[in-house]
Amino acid sequence: SMSAMADEASAAAPTQTYTGMLQAAAASGTDRLGDEIESLVARFESLPREDPQQALRDRSAAQMLEAAARSVAAGTPKALVVDVGSAIGREVGAWRARADAAGLGADRLDVVGVELLAALNEKAAAAHPSCRFLTADAAALPLDAGTVDGVHCSRLLIHCPDAPKVIDEMVRVLRPGGVGAFEEGDFSTSGFMSGDARASAVFRAVTDTTTAKLANPYAARVARTLLMARDDVENVAMESQAFCILDVESMDPGLGY
Repeated sequence: SMSAMADEASAAAPTQTYTGMLQAAAASGTDRLGDEIESLVARFESLPREDPQQALRDRSAAQMLEAAARSVAAGTPKALVVDVGSAIGREVGAWRARADAAGLGADRLDVVGVELLAALNEKAAAAHPSCRFLTADAAALPLDAGTVDGVHCSRLLIHCPDAPKVIDEMVRVLRPGGVGAFEEGDFSTSGFMSGDARASAVFRAVTDTTTAKLANPYAARVARTLLMARDDVENVAMESQAFCILDVESMDPGLGY
């Protein structure tokens, strides 16, 4: 019957993941994500300049620049730091400004962003002409092995269907003594402080829906487990950071669609 066919079609329709929409946009050469996000560039531009993880981002930036400075002091002609999943380049641009202020100019440090969508890289390159932006998949970085002093990602692994491969790539490109900084989340640790049972139920439903749309909702613990199991990585440290957010989209456009 028509009713039965409709029910079957509804049951068979999979949850549309942010990762799937990104991959489709990359294949079509746009920044439109399905019917949900008309322009990812515009969505990123609308985000606040600082987010709840700003203190963590600042520490990561310091780690990247310290690694670069050590490399230059050890004789590397030009150090290299990379942000994987660089979006419209805000983080990369901030690194460049900090590096210049610290005496690590463009002749001594190359600051690079890697992003899947060419449209985001076009925006990033226009805004930050002293940085480089590469269009590529995080699971296949267009960088030679052992050439990177610092590699960073923020809220990237939660969207990666093959986190082990992405981590393999980040480790592959790091030179000995290089530093990796991953800012990732674990949605099993989220909570809602309220005595209102209905509000708590809504929070749980929203969290479950968001989690279903993520390729790797427990990225933080997954990354630590993978890194701890490697023989070519040392000094693995995990820091927890608790923060309060009222709108997940203010942190990541991929969480609010």
